[in-house]
Amino acid sequence: MRRSLFFLGIDAGATKTHALVADDSGHVLGLGQAGPGNWEGVGLDGARLVYTTAIEKALAEAGLRVGQLCAAGYGLAGMDWPSDEARLGAVLDRLGVPGPRILVNDAYAALRAGTRSGYGVAAIAGTGTTVAGCNAHGERFRTFGEGMGLGDIGGAGDIVFWALRAAALAYTGRGQPTALTERFLALYGLESFAQLAEKLCRHEVEPPRAALAPMVFEVAEAGDGVARDVLHFVGYELGANAAAVARRLGLAGTPFELVLAGGVFRAQSSLFVSAVLEAVRAESPAVQPIILHTAPVVGSVLLGMEAAGLTVAAEVHDRLAAETRARLQGPAR
Repeated sequence: MRRSLFFLGIDAGATKTHALVADDSGHVLGLGQAGPGNWEGVGLDGARLVYTTAIEKALAEAGLRVGQLCAAGYGLAGMDWPSDEARLGAVLDRLGVPGPRILVNDAYAALRAGTRSGYGVAAIAGTGTTVAGCNAHGERFRTFGEGMGLGDIGGAGDIVFWALRAAALAYTGRGQPTALTERFLALYGLESFAQLAEKLCRHEVEPPRAALAPMVFEVAEAGDGVARDVLHFVGYELGANAAAVARRLGLAGTPFELVLAGGVFRAQSSLFVSAVLEAVRAESPAVQPIILHTAPVVGSVLLGMEAAGLTVAAEVHDRLAAETRARLQGPAR
């Protein structure tokens, strides 16, 4: 009887960290969750503690020891620059996980989770945004993921920023009237946009945050032209970045898979998705969009399998995705 091989995947984000242990057939053996795992927020020692906690929970559920693992994939928020590889690699060394490993930005884990082939482009739209891609030769490229100043527009925070700007332009007369104005004023309990502007400039109130993006979606869905323009602009910007990454990797014009990941896409706004695809299809009309409903940690495990030299069959990908989804929909973790 053939002995199974056991693999570890880590997906560490700004709010939570998942560790997943699976065998080479794609069966989930253990799933662990811990707190925020971005070392830029919790420090390197804090990140190691979070990773360790999640791994120990997953191994305990699997009934395995760390030494029984044969490879690992790590998709880590904060793995942003070449210099991060050494500092995070030193953290991973202390985890004691044997075998080959791969360390990538967490956007690549989302890409691998969403694609059977392992290559394509992932457009991430959460609080912030980034775009990452990988081609069939294993070449990777991504945008900086550091906000508007360095070219990334597409997250919930950007939607709210541009919605507030639209309300300001409506006040000055440069822009069209919009129901966004009334919604912002109601949130702050104010009577005029001038009052809101003063309080924002004097730091007397908190500026609108990414959590208000659903409000912009609501106003747009109700037919407000300005709100619809905001969603189109932000979505098109994200799509333009996705098109650029595809071009950089030689995927433009091919029917590559485009993984759409993050809370903004889970809002299921056809306006936003259409704007993203409009930009991408200008160069790649046969692009295949995929709304990601699979946990990115699945991608980390698959990357670990490939680091060990395995060729991952489609049924392994699908089984791992389905079993992980079932685990996450079970009792709260």
